[in-house]
Amino acid sequence: MTQEQKNIFIASAFAILIVGGIFYFKKRGEPALPEEIETAVEENKVSKDDTELTKEEILQNEVNKANAEELKAQEAVKKIKWETAMKSATSAFGKGDYDRAIAFYNEALSYYKDRDEPYSGLFSVYNVQNNVDQARVAIEAAIRLNPLFTEHWKSKLILLDEKTNVSFADLKKVYEEGILKVDPVTKVNLVVYFASMAGRNGEKAEAVSLWEYAKELYPDNSAIYQAEIDRLQGS
Repeated sequence: MTQEQKNIFIASAFAILIVGGIFYFKKRGEPALPEEIETAVEENKVSKDDTELTKEEILQNEVNKANAEELKAQEAVKKIKWETAMKSATSAFGKGDYDRAIAFYNEALSYYKDRDEPYSGLFSVYNVQNNVDQARVAIEAAIRLNPLFTEHWKSKLILLDEKTNVSFADLKKVYEEGILKVDPVTKVNLVVYFASMAGRNGEKAEAVSLWEYAKELYPDNSAIYQAEIDRLQGS
């Protein structure tokens, strides 16, 4: 082999080594980190669902989880206290112990100020005591919190009709406000109640109109409602 051939062979071999090295490192990816650096990085990270979290983030997640569990436990205790207060209030009311009933309903409100049931209970107590002003405050609070509930509107109408001197026009305003807000499923109950109230107040034409409306809302009871219309028109 001549010297020139030897030089060509050496150059070719060198070129092969270089190409092979480039291919090797491309396959391998980035050069490995020094061992001490790689260890430090791994100690500060964990992999979860392809998302890397630092130790601080993991710790914060654990704190958040613990706080959530504590809040859940506190809420469970508060709910039990609320239920106990409501049951005690109902029991006291049934026994005629109105002062204790009021105290228990107010205790229930201390746990959940946004629940309408305690206000409805207070209305019942104050109504029995003929404390019209407080009864009205209570039922209006219940309505603000749950205007969908038909019984609240009926309670307000009862209070105003039986224990105040408001005009029928004022009663009708309450009814008209309520009919726009109550649950459509129970709307007919408010219509029927106010139809009866209109009849008791001598407003026959108004009552007949309301009974006709009730027939539209709940055709299944058309015969019953028609009987009321016939009674009014025949009297």
